Amino acid sequence: MATGGGLSKQKSCNACVRSKRRCDKRTPACSNCTKKRYLCVYGSRLQMNSSANSADVPRSVDSFGDSLSTHCDSLMLDDGGSSADFDVNLGLSPSTILQIDSAFDSLLNSTFETAYDQTPGQTEFLRQGINIASSTSTSKILSLQDYSKLLPMCEDYAPWQLADPSSTVAYGMSVYKNFHVSFCRDNSTIYMHRNLYASDPPRWILQAFSVCVLYTNQTPATRGYVLRVLHEHVTSLVETASGTAFTPRDKLARVHAMIVYQTIRMFDGDISLSQQAQDDIPLLEAWTNELGKIKDNLEDLVDADASEIRSKPPESWERWVFAESVRRTYIISSALKAFWEVLKGQRTPIERGTWQYVHRWTLSSYLWNATDPLDFFKAWKEKPMWIISAFHLDEFLRTGTRDDVDDFGLVFLTLSFGVNEMKMFSYETSKRLST
Repeated sequence: MATGGGLSKQKSCNACVRSKRRCDKRTPACSNCTKKRYLCVYGSRLQMNSSANSADVPRSVDSFGDSLSTHCDSLMLDDGGSSADFDVNLGLSPSTILQIDSAFDSLLNSTFETAYDQTPGQTEFLRQGINIASSTSTSKILSLQDYSKLLPMCEDYAPWQLADPSSTVAYGMSVYKNFHVSFCRDNSTIYMHRNLYASDPPRWILQAFSVCVLYTNQTPATRGYVLRVLHEHVTSLVETASGTAFTPRDKLARVHAMIVYQTIRMFDGDISLSQQAQDDIPLLEAWTNELGKIKDNLEDLVDADASEIRSKPPESWERWVFAESVRRTYIISSALKAFWEVLKGQRTPIERGTWQYVHRWTLSSYLWNATDPLDFFKAWKEKPMWIISAFHLDEFLRTGTRDDVDDFGLVFLTLSFGVNEMKMFSYETSKRLST
């Protein structure tokens, strides 16, 4: 992750260059960045020395906290118990002064290379800790460059990478393979909020939950019965494909049930289950596209400033839980098909399909992990949040802390930048302000 090349000839700071403002080149922060509360970065160097910590220079990059989310300390990298625990402890004393080095510099600089082209009216992303994503509608056609961080995992895949827990492919496999475990253990996944079906759960969710519990706790003696229950519930779900009188909640529940069925069958290792999953890919894709028609893509908030966003909370916590679950489910389901094609060894460019459009989601552990309406609305008023468009995570990398990251955000940060890189990023940002 070390920054390559020689010293940059750029004199103005990165923020002024991107916004086409005149930079007075003051250090540790120029006047524009001080006024706008931006992190002032000159070229590839972050102004993180002791003089930059003076009270009159606002900080925009804070530490990752001590925990990654309220309910998940680490993500399992394989079924054998190896985990990617980002709580790295190198035994440094609290008085140790840690200088942010090439790992953090490189992560931040790499995001600058693929950011959206901005118009003058779209340059001020950050206001009071909330990332206002670039003004792009769902009709905007994206290029592969917009997904450049994820392309190496798709284009450079080789089967032996699954045996390397530090590879993004192995990490992605572990995420999908553990959806059924998370569902039966926590009554939630990174895309399905635990309160979404708290009352009157659809029958497909109850059936999927029973399959997840049985499959997670199967033994050689019970495997035959478990697979029979799986087969019968999948058949029952598929038979609903011809139905039309479904509420939006029902449509979301069908996709949630099918995702766990698909991930179980795809990654079980049984060739018959794998083929059955392959046969049902078009059906899951069709149901996912139906979600696209009811998905709130945050168009009304993407151009708003922080005060506008905070003054326009959702009508209810339940409405936000549903809307955010739809957004995340749409992305996870679409990504599952692409990931499956990679594992099958497809070498021709994957058809972008829905990926050519902008899809947004909310990065905020405070909102996603809220346990009741009061907790949620307090977080909406007081805590930072980021609206992420097409996995452009640069503003979060500059301003977010470890406590801000929910598990969904962690997954796509790790897939974008790498397992070891996120461990280092987590360590450096969590230790930086410990003195």
